[in-house]
Amino acid sequence: MPKNNILSQMPIDLGNNLNLRFATPADTDALAEFNTRLHEEESVGPGIRDLMSGDHPTCKASDFTVVEDTKTGKIVSSLCLISQTWTYSGIPFKFGQPEFVATEPEYRRRGLVRKQFEVIHALSEARGELMQGITGIPWYYRLFGYEMALDMEAERVIDGIHIPSLKTGETETCRLRPRTDADNTFIQDLYESRAEQNIFTCTRTPAMWEYEFNGRSAGSEARYEFLRIEDMEGTKLGYVQHFQWCYNNFLVMRMELKPGVGCLHHIPSLLRALWKKAETTPIVAENDNRKVTGVQFMLGREHPIYQALPKAVVRQEPPYAWYIRVPDLIAFLRHIQPALEKHLIGTVAEGYTGELKLNLYRTGIHLKFERGRITDIADWTPKDVEEGDAAFPDLTFLQLLCGRCRTEELTANFVDCWTDGSSPAVLLDCLFPTFAGEVWHL
Repeated sequence: MPKNNILSQMPIDLGNNLNLRFATPADTDALAEFNTRLHEEESVGPGIRDLMSGDHPTCKASDFTVVEDTKTGKIVSSLCLISQTWTYSGIPFKFGQPEFVATEPEYRRRGLVRKQFEVIHALSEARGELMQGITGIPWYYRLFGYEMALDMEAERVIDGIHIPSLKTGETETCRLRPRTDADNTFIQDLYESRAEQNIFTCTRTPAMWEYEFNGRSAGSEARYEFLRIEDMEGTKLGYVQHFQWCYNNFLVMRMELKPGVGCLHHIPSLLRALWKKAETTPIVAENDNRKVTGVQFMLGREHPIYQALPKAVVRQEPPYAWYIRVPDLIAFLRHIQPALEKHLIGTVAEGYTGELKLNLYRTGIHLKFERGRITDIADWTPKDVEEGDAAFPDLTFLQLLCGRCRTEELTANFVDCWTDGSSPAVLLDCLFPTFAGEVWHL
């Protein structure tokens, strides 16, 4: 490891009695208390313990950084890196997720988080991770090279008062049952079948699936419950994945039916079964409202089940966003090149021959095409701000790459984002299709 690499400098004396180091298992209790208190959620503590226990498939205690005040022996700032594998249109790539970022109030604005991000980014790079992403508060992580670029938590909500009642003479078409280990393969196969249809997804090995089903601690915010959807004779129809408690609503994170099962036929019974489950699910401790009010489907911007919901009484909530960082765009685009070529098939850009120069103002990207094949993806330095086929200020290109915005949306909202005519916009939208799903991360 080069001597100038920040990883080789660990631990680092930051001055003022502050020491930056990697955590050890001995820090588990302190970090669990620290994060629970600063994030103000009881579910954070069990999640921290799981990540540091050595049982998590991809994260361990040394994936946490801590800043310790050596005068008091107290941890005053910390974050961690959760490594995982995602796919882009079926192409796997390594992904790093920084999380649990927290600093004691009296130690803020000293650059402690920035220094830890330098370490975490170096650790992520050493692992070959081509992208990092974090879920977090608005704006803040832009300070560290991130753009809010990938959809998350796009929702449909139906209040309990609008759940359709069972009419006289009708019978239920399906019901919910708790998952057993005999259902695991069925759930896994349905999940992976849906994931194959999304631009972005997080993959899981058999060990990771076992951890999701049976490994996470009770009370951890990352632990989900699974229900089997079955007909009234007990035949498996699908599954529901939900939070183990309610906020204002009962939160459905995934819901899939097997091929050949029509959701429209079953949705009234499913809504009644979900509402019955909601009314017996505990409310999260931090919520002052002790009664569930509705069912919230967090299935992405688009999902087949949405089509079957009673539209007149369903609220649509706009998505929030992942913060995304791609430290080397050229490397990432080269890695997903087969997917980009595949995206052109069946579009007006199929068989395209030509060039595409993307002006990122300080840098640029030059793509060459030959009959629908990408023959080169290279760095390109624009000579002036008006050179190229399209321009993307700051990190706005990531919103196109991650399928959150179309080119026309970006050019309408950023006056310094432009295309030279309509052809580059059409080609870009064909290369980078919309992502309308929801990533279930580790």
